[in-house]
Formats: sequence, structure tokens, C-alpha cells
Amino acid sequence: MDDVLTHIPQRTCIGCRQREPRSALVRLVAQQHTVAVDADRVLPGRGAWLHRRRDCLNRALASRACSRHLRTAITDTSGLEEWFDLGSSGAVLEEATKKAGRKPMGAQ
Repeated sequence: MDDVLTHIPQRTCIGCRQREPRSALVRLVAQQHTVAVDADRVLPGRGAWLHRRRDCLNRALASRACSRHLRTAITDTSGLEEWFDLGSSGAVLEEATKKAGRKPMGAQ
């Protein structure tokens, strides 16, 4: 019996509306009228999912999808935009910091 079906959680990107496995998207949560990236997917509260691409973020911001999906008025997205501007290097740095318990040598 090699055909074992496993459940892979699917989420919808609020920017482009495409469904992907949860691992391909980042989770966003509302924190006091700002949006934070929940890289570990452990923060409490309602979440929204987004691809790690800047174009998906731009679409979500233009259509006010963050406020609509998080069901709160989002007034500041600067932290979210900064996280996306760091790109994959920011996510890699964040992951390395988490694993090591401190920032890697040469990181700012």
C-alpha cells in the first residue's frame, strides 16, 4: 500500500488569490493596527496568508485586502513592507538567528 494520501494544508494568497500549500506562504497577523509577519506561524489571532513576493504585497495593499482579511483597520504597513524589501535574505537571516539564538556574524 504505497499510495498513502496525506493532507497538505492549503491557503489562499490575499494578493493574487492563488491557493498554495501553507508552507509556500507567509502568515500575517494584526497587531494594534499594524501588520506583522508571523514567520513561525504561532502568533495568536486571525491570520492572512501571502506569497513572499513583492507584487502580491502590492496587490494586497492596493485592494486593502489586509484590513479586510484581518478584520481590523490597518493604518501602518511600514514594518510589513520593510520585511518584504529584505526579501529572501531577510527571511533566511531571521531563520538563522532563530536557530543560533543570536544574529550570525556579519549580520546587521
